Amino acid sequence: MIEHAPLDETVCAALAAVPAGAWVATDADGTLWAGDCGDDCMRWLKATREPSLAVDAYLAREQVDYAGACIESAVHLDRLGGADPSLRAFLSTRLSLRPWLVAALRAAEARGVHIGVVTAAPAAAAREALAHFGLAWPVLGITVQAGVVQAPAPVGPGKPAAWQAAGLPVPAVALGDSVHDEPLLAHAERGFRLVPAR
Repeated sequence: MIEHAPLDETVCAALAAVPAGAWVATDADGTLWAGDCGDDCMRWLKATREPSLAVDAYLAREQVDYAGACIESAVHLDRLGGADPSLRAFLSTRLSLRPWLVAALRAAEARGVHIGVVTAAPAAAAREALAHFGLAWPVLGITVQAGVVQAPAPVGPGKPAAWQAAGLPVPAVALGDSVHDEPLLAHAERGFRLVPAR
């Protein structure tokens, strides 16, 4: 069952009840932080590597073909040489952590709970964002190798598919903020659709 817009205290209590050794799956953009590291990856690529990159067209495509746009971001990142330290610096100016949620996840991790991040952003961009915030959680994001998107891409129904393909058990708790996260939330024992972080 998915709980929509639960109280912060409800989510914290659910995370506090997850037993050691179990897993929590969380979305990144809009859930762990305000902002979108996939969109910002495109802005960074335009600013640093390809000034002609059509970021406005990409953002418009997101409204009608969300999965396709997410994949496009990862393909461009791969094509233009991948992440480097300046991406982390760029993301640090664009993303704002949701502190109460990260504190609850860190407390769960300290008790032996495993945290996994499942995102429709390029995996490399999500790792840079997490590193900026001092988080070293494993990431299941969109990955491109030699120009080929690795399946399953963790977008919509691909989120639980990627989780399962990684050999991970059903999450005790899953966290997200949009309709694109609901397949992952439904896959968990308890799924929470949060109000997007601001």
